[in-house]
Amino acid sequence: MTRAGTLSRRLTQQNVALALLLLLVGVLVLGPLLVLVRTSFAPAGTAPLETTVVTLDNYRAMLASPDTLVLLRNTLVYAVGSVTIAVALATAVAWLTERTDMPGQVLVRILMFSWMAVPPLVLGFGWILLINPGQGLLNVWARAWFGATDAPFTLYSMWTLIVITALAAVPTAFVMVSGLLRNIDPQLEQAGKVLGGSAWSVVRRITLPLLTPGILSVVIYMFMAVVQTFDLPLIIGLTARIPVLSTRVYLLSSPDRGIPNYGLSSTFGIFLLLLASLLMWGYLHATRVGERFRVVTGKGFRPRRLVLGPWRWPALGGVMLYFLVMLMPLLMLFWASLFPVYRTPSLDLLAGASFASYAKAIGSSMVQRAALNTVLLVVLSGTIVMALAALVGWFSVRGGRRIGRIVDILSFAPTAIPPVVMVVAILLLYLRTPLYGTIAILVIGHVSIYLAFGARTMVAAIMQIHKELGDAALTSGASWLTSMRRITLPLVWPHMLNGWLWVVAHSARDLTIPLTLMTASNMVIASALWMMWDFPDLPGAAALSMLLVLGSLLLVVPLQIVAGRATAAPG
Repeated sequence: MTRAGTLSRRLTQQNVALALLLLLVGVLVLGPLLVLVRTSFAPAGTAPLETTVVTLDNYRAMLASPDTLVLLRNTLVYAVGSVTIAVALATAVAWLTERTDMPGQVLVRILMFSWMAVPPLVLGFGWILLINPGQGLLNVWARAWFGATDAPFTLYSMWTLIVITALAAVPTAFVMVSGLLRNIDPQLEQAGKVLGGSAWSVVRRITLPLLTPGILSVVIYMFMAVVQTFDLPLIIGLTARIPVLSTRVYLLSSPDRGIPNYGLSSTFGIFLLLLASLLMWGYLHATRVGERFRVVTGKGFRPRRLVLGPWRWPALGGVMLYFLVMLMPLLMLFWASLFPVYRTPSLDLLAGASFASYAKAIGSSMVQRAALNTVLLVVLSGTIVMALAALVGWFSVRGGRRIGRIVDILSFAPTAIPPVVMVVAILLLYLRTPLYGTIAILVIGHVSIYLAFGARTMVAAIMQIHKELGDAALTSGASWLTSMRRITLPLVWPHMLNGWLWVVAHSARDLTIPLTLMTASNMVIASALWMMWDFPDLPGAAALSMLLVLGSLLLVVPLQIVAGRATAAPG
């Protein structure tokens, strides 16, 4: 075969692969959304796609309902309050870690990354045990020590929901803000000091203006994430009678009593999608503006650290106080798992503690089935996401075709789609298919939602590899797949491992998809945990919570260390 014929065959194979990838990503992302839009225009009481009638009744009902303004107000107050506290705390901890000589910086980073593996569902259960009005530990102590008659700590309020969500969001904000602080050229700050500026003046007039665009992008991203949050508003917000958009979408599609209202659920989902899309536009605009403020032009600088002097250890103590507060809900769950019925913590009760709840949970057929389903779910989700992400990254960066960019844009679209909206759309699309009620539909849900993160990771990683390496393989007669498999992927495998770990951790902790699509045959640990808590089986739920946290940490932390060392290794 001539060289021209060989090149033509390779291009044909590459075009076929790219077309299949476009079709698959389009089905994963656009398919559910198109069904969601169609259902929002369907008459009340009809199942998805069973009618051709088009009506605006659902939109009229949403706009005419006084609850809509309440939902919007609650969602905005909840998001603004949570993001303000989370970003403020994360910025303070990141500044101490990256720009001062505070001791224990490596420990702080490890704890922050590790805490991202703890499910919000588990934290919510722990906070309920801590501050519920009746037997909450902090209220019990307050009544015993200070003679309080009423519960001084209120669990079911907007402010409590805001603070708990903010504390859980700090690790994610810390990772983003610490990168900004790490990359500021210290020569600019040093110049301010040389010209006579005090340390506070330098921070106020140089450091903060340089950080402002980056901090703004973090704020918008975190705001978008909190608006889409489902776990804590479901666990705490519903009991406190604080409905938000995400819980309303879920309850309309999966009510405790009565039949689902898919039309109105889809309509609220579209409304939430538009809000998230507006926030995504703001985030992209803020990141583009941030590009103008890049002040790192080379690799030959080291950030100059502020000497805290006698404040070094108090600063570390303040940071450790945050981790202590975050540890308290887990300690409460651990205590609750040691007794057949819940008892207020006391040293006198330790003699009766046992691990019987753990043995019962491990021996439960429901938990065993859920554990197997969870392993299948997280492994398949992580592997499929990163495999698709590698293809998206390769075609986007190396494909040299407009269709590759289209695939890239499609893969990024789920970032603007709230998970609860996406899962309702998936429910509507696959409700009458054999996939409904299986693990496969949960995998489809997680792949659809997490593909955006995987694609961003792989596009950024492949862009760092010089094109000549791949071209040399193609010139030597290798196919595009061989070039990607033998050259590109071995160079970016640490990034793939990081992405795989991220997907696995978030898949294991996710409640939105398993709960909305739950049947008796596709129950996973997260949905089993919810069922045990709701049953109620407090000792079993507490024991299962601890096992879930332990399993996540044992998987994520060691592999994260391996991936981090590989990324930092020279060459």
